[in-house]
Amino acid sequence: MSEPHVISALSSKRAELAGIVNQLERQLTQQQANLAHLDATMRLFDPDIRPNRIRPRQQRARNVWFRPGECLRLIYDGLREAAHPMTTHQLAERIIRVKALPIADDRQRALVQKTILGSLNRAKETIVRIEAGGIVRWRLA
Repeated sequence: MSEPHVISALSSKRAELAGIVNQLERQLTQQQANLAHLDATMRLFDPDIRPNRIRPRQQRARNVWFRPGECLRLIYDGLREAAHPMTTHQLAERIIRVKALPIADDRQRALVQKTILGSLNRAKETIVRIEAGGIVRWRLA
């Protein structure tokens, strides 16, 4: 028993996904060609170079909540204003409030907190991690 509206919707979705796959395959082919040309150019300058030994750099996806560098600036502001070292949770709550982020559920709140934790861990020279009694707090160095 066939449902015409269901089949039509699924066919439309399949056509959309197939188009995306075709576009990605074309992009992959083009990027592989670009890589081959770059490798050949590098060999012109250094015949002994082994381009396949150069580690690929991962692209990090930007999130929708913060512009580049904004999260760390908000962390610095929060830690500067705090009388005592703050937990990641406290920092997240403050930043969510300051930016008036439309957090709908605990999952989104956890993702914002994870983003903040990543920024804290990358700022090892300027932010100090303090662990006491199994609780991690942060303060400016």
